[in-house]
Amino acid sequence: MRSLSPTILMIFLLAAGALMTGCEDEINPVSDSWRTWENGDTVPGYVLSEPSGSRADVRAKAQMFDDYYALELSCAMNTGNADDHIFRPDTSLVFAVIISDNSQTVWNGAPLLQLIWTDTDFEDPYAVSVYDLVANGRAAPTIDGDGNDEAWSSGVPETQLDIIDLVGDNGLREAYLMAVHDSTHIYFKLAWPDPTSTMSLGRERWHFDGSDWTRGGDEDMAIFFFPTDTPPADWDTLGAGTVSAEEATTTDGTLNTWAWTAGLTNPVGYADDLLSTPTALENDAGTAAFRLNYDAGKSYPPYVQDPAVEPGQGPEVLLETEAIPFEETIRP
Repeated sequence: MRSLSPTILMIFLLAAGALMTGCEDEINPVSDSWRTWENGDTVPGYVLSEPSGSRADVRAKAQMFDDYYALELSCAMNTGNADDHIFRPDTSLVFAVIISDNSQTVWNGAPLLQLIWTDTDFEDPYAVSVYDLVANGRAAPTIDGDGNDEAWSSGVPETQLDIIDLVGDNGLREAYLMAVHDSTHIYFKLAWPDPTSTMSLGRERWHFDGSDWTRGGDEDMAIFFFPTDTPPADWDTLGAGTVSAEEATTTDGTLNTWAWTAGLTNPVGYADDLLSTPTALENDAGTAAFRLNYDAGKSYPPYVQDPAVEPGQGPEVLLETEAIPFEETIRP
């Protein structure tokens, strides 16, 4: 029998392969969501989405420039929620700021600050002046972490905070705070050099070693504490000395707590609006910007980035609108 030439044989094999693939696809269509998980792969530990209700009261966004964070925040001076602080331009107040570096247990910060409604620059590390945007013909800043809006330009007092170690010591010794307001909102710009020069946002991140999945990791955080109508008895003299920084609980009374986190709230542009009490850090009404990507019945991340969709906030962030069940990535 005469043998087939190599060229004819190659054409035959390609045609046969195409026919076989076509049959296979008809039964089990090719999916853009299939992928091969390899040693070293990671998946975010939380799924993020737009918050709602009182938990969406504080807009916040940070960027990093030359190892420095620039964090901008805004909130209505009166949110209408009973457990939130009401900012009144005729009333000064004591507040506090604490900062972590890739940790929930080590905190440095400025535990006793005074917010004063004046354009005067006191050059005092414990006093923050609130600049009047309306009186000075300036527009409100855009909350994008850029920090270069006219609202923050020449003439706005900037306080170099006296940063001390509160729980452990992450090495942070300097931070800079500005505050401005218009007729409805107050705005803050907080800048600080990150001790490790990185934006850490891998809290409870999943890691694959080629056979098993494990979870671990943390993130950078900054928390603002403001008094409610019932603050701790010693708040005006001790400030954050009345707060357990690790748990954000109080010795007595309650505090309006703004918790910005690099991984859980920053990608969607918010800080979590919460209430510190003697027994717990309580959630305000509404839904959070994040939910844990974990299921006790599974040994792998329940949700992963859809391989067919480019991550909108980068590979370290998993958005609700871009997440698919892990099982959909495995070819049947």
